[in-house]
Amino acid sequence: MPQNPGTLWRNFTGRIAVVLSGGGARGAYEAGVLLALQDARLPTHILTSTSIGAINAASYAGHGRGYLGNAEPLVEGWLQLTPATVGIDWSRYIIVLAGLIAATAGFGNAAGVLLHGLGIFFHQDNPLLTWLLLGVAGSIVLFSYTEFSYLFYVLLHPMRGQRWAPNKKKLTWSLIANTVVLGFICWLLVSTHVEFRAASVFWLTPRNDLWLGVALLVGALSWSILRNRVSRLSQKILRSPLDSGLFQNYERSRFLRDRIHLRRLRRSPMRVVMTAAELYTGREKFFANKKVEELQNDPGADAEFVRTHFEYAHDMMKAVIASSAFPMAYEPVKMHGGLWSDGGLVAKQPIIPAIRLGADVLFLIAVEAEKEVVPKIRTFLDVGMRAFDILMSRNVKSDLRVLESVNQICETYAARVGTRPEQLVLEIGEHSYRYLKAFKIRPAMPLAATLLDFDGRIVRPAVEQGYRDGVAAVRAFIDYIAEAPASGPKHCLRLNAEQDVVAST
Repeated sequence: MPQNPGTLWRNFTGRIAVVLSGGGARGAYEAGVLLALQDARLPTHILTSTSIGAINAASYAGHGRGYLGNAEPLVEGWLQLTPATVGIDWSRYIIVLAGLIAATAGFGNAAGVLLHGLGIFFHQDNPLLTWLLLGVAGSIVLFSYTEFSYLFYVLLHPMRGQRWAPNKKKLTWSLIANTVVLGFICWLLVSTHVEFRAASVFWLTPRNDLWLGVALLVGALSWSILRNRVSRLSQKILRSPLDSGLFQNYERSRFLRDRIHLRRLRRSPMRVVMTAAELYTGREKFFANKKVEELQNDPGADAEFVRTHFEYAHDMMKAVIASSAFPMAYEPVKMHGGLWSDGGLVAKQPIIPAIRLGADVLFLIAVEAEKEVVPKIRTFLDVGMRAFDILMSRNVKSDLRVLESVNQICETYAARVGTRPEQLVLEIGEHSYRYLKAFKIRPAMPLAATLLDFDGRIVRPAVEQGYRDGVAAVRAFIDYIAEAPASGPKHCLRLNAEQDVVAST
């Protein structure tokens, strides 16, 4: 760390932007980097963010003073995290399952009472065994429902004249599941004695297996005929208790309100920007803690871009919640006439808004390691999170390619005219481009935490790694400003269609 950081940064007149990306619980790494920037007393003029980065940005600016943020409450919050504090509570689905069981038992017993009133009685030869077998069959259905149809798929495949080797493990589980469930159905039919007004009407025994075969055949035919209708009805019934996200926002809203100083966030001179995606239109919007008119007047800002893409966040907490509302996991947020969700859908690392607000130096913080290791994919939730990761990574690479291309062009023409690229402004058609020094901060090795591992014990190593990498980035920045040109008039290079250069100062 520098010995006298205040004097060192005071000599640098450019605008510094910190860009915070998405990544779920891996955002603890960003908290560690921000703590390093705080300890170096590095001023932050622009703070653009998306997804979990929006929470980190709001806390850092909200607890800071002037252009110096404060990451200590943020790090403390990360280390105190539990899944429940951010609303990740899987027990709600145990309750939903219990409700389904209760509804089934309630209506089933009501039907039994009604039948008793009509003089129809069901008797079991061994009620205890029947209930135990029902429990086993129900457990098999609950945990192996996806395997049931595989057995029939394998049996029918040779009829299509195709040669194919089935998945032996999947076939074994399907055989076991079907055997248990069909065995229970057979036992139920064999051991059930039905009486109507004390007159025996229906009684299946092993000696009278004709009725058993007929019953199974009728059941199979009925299922094949009614399957599509049952599927559509099941979809309507099963969707009714589901929300737009696996977890609701009120728990994490309460947690964040206790840890983000909203009034100071609003008053902070930092330009804090949070990216969100509108689900109906797919458009992106950058919600800011300052009014659009004020942002348009910032030095180096692209006034037209700010006018069309930025919006003043009337409710900062809603903007934070919306920007970090991971699809499927959290509910989207209704605000500003739309339904808003995680900004990572459109910009995992919001580089463009930082550039358009007039940044001269970028600190790009990413949570993905240089050598990425993909965790094992088992459930539909794993598939969804991995797909989201792929989508966000492509957005980041696209923005980085644009930045690197512009920098390369600036370096090429700077060498031609004998100046440093920072002193150039390129005008191509109606657009102007500047050289921006970017410091990329990311872990060398994969972090232990995954997207939803919101647990202080798991994320602590990520915080520590982030701090170390942040210190390294500050040192690299010190080396850069030692050689950076003093502020002064810039050379404007206007490129025409034939790539000729017209220089002016």
